[in-house]
Formats: sequence, structure tokens, C-alpha cells
Amino acid sequence: MTEAWAAEPPEELRMCYDPYSPDGPGHFPVVFAKMMRLWREEPALDLAELAKIEAPTLVMQGDDDVVTVEHSAAVVRAVADAQPAVVPGASHALPLERPDLVNRLILEFLAAERPPTLMPLSRYGVPG
Repeated sequence: MTEAWAAEPPEELRMCYDPYSPDGPGHFPVVFAKMMRLWREEPALDLAELAKIEAPTLVMQGDDDVVTVEHSAAVVRAVADAQPAVVPGASHALPLERPDLVNRLILEFLAAERPPTLMPLSRYGVPG
């Protein structure tokens, strides 16, 4: 995925960057090259490090994301109180593509009282 973008970045990225760049629209190739390096080399997160997270965590992605569902599932398994959210019809830009749904998911996740899960398995150590 990112290798295909390296040859030709999506025009939408440039359109999101150019109007706000303090360095002008001609600076996009510099920023994009840094972003590609980041995706290739960083972050080197160890799932064991993520296991140290104690706060409730929402792991959200689009169903056509640069992040794989398998990777997000591994993150959810690593974090004690994590919940997955795979948003249909969205890419890595899902907050821009599905803002109403993303906002609703976040607000419900942050709500003081969450509805009970009727048939939980993973929260009780049942392999899934």
C-alpha cells in the first residue's frame, strides 16, 4: 500500500495539506516523504508495551485502512480494557469520511455508563 503511494500519493492528501501549510503548497513533497519514512520505519511498538496501558482504549479503523484488521485485533488483545471498532466504508481517513459515526462511537465509548454486554466472551477469558 504505502509503496504504491510512494510513487503517486493520493491527491486528497495534498488537498488536505496545501491550504494549511505554513511553508506553502510546494512543501507537500517534503512532508509526504517524511510520512512515508514514518510508515516504513516507525513506530516500533511492542505489543508487550501496550499491555501496560490501564485506561479503557478504543481501537478504531476503517475496513479499507492501511492498518490491517489483524493488527488492530492484536492491539485489542494486548490492551486489557480495549474495544475494537472497524468502521465500514472507510479508509485511514475515516474521521473525514464518516465523521458522524466516528463521533458517535467515541462519545458512546467515553460515556460514564456503558450498556451491558449481553453475551461477553473475551472479557471472561473465553478464547475466541
